[in-house]
Amino acid sequence: MSVNIESSLPVLVFALTAGMGLGLVYFFILWFTVQRLCSSPAPAALMIFSYMARLALVLTGFYFIMDHRWERVAVALAGFIVMRAILTRLIGRRETMAGTA
Repeated sequence: MSVNIESSLPVLVFALTAGMGLGLVYFFILWFTVQRLCSSPAPAALMIFSYMARLALVLTGFYFIMDHRWERVAVALAGFIVMRAILTRLIGRRETMAGTA
């Protein structure tokens, strides 16, 4: 039985962490964009530019994390989704607390 060094546990933990980092940046930029939509003179252009920038950032990040190994990109995607769940829960809790105050 041989051990595949390219997909060892430390590499997969790095992929998970990097995926979570990409998720954090992606959803922060999305949140920032949504906050600026009402005051923007060109909201459609802002949304399109933001989408293209977020997409380019995440696809480039996943490409470098993957390094021709499907296991790495699968774990990075899981980290991305976990970060989405964490941020949704944190922001939802904050919005609920702000609404009751």
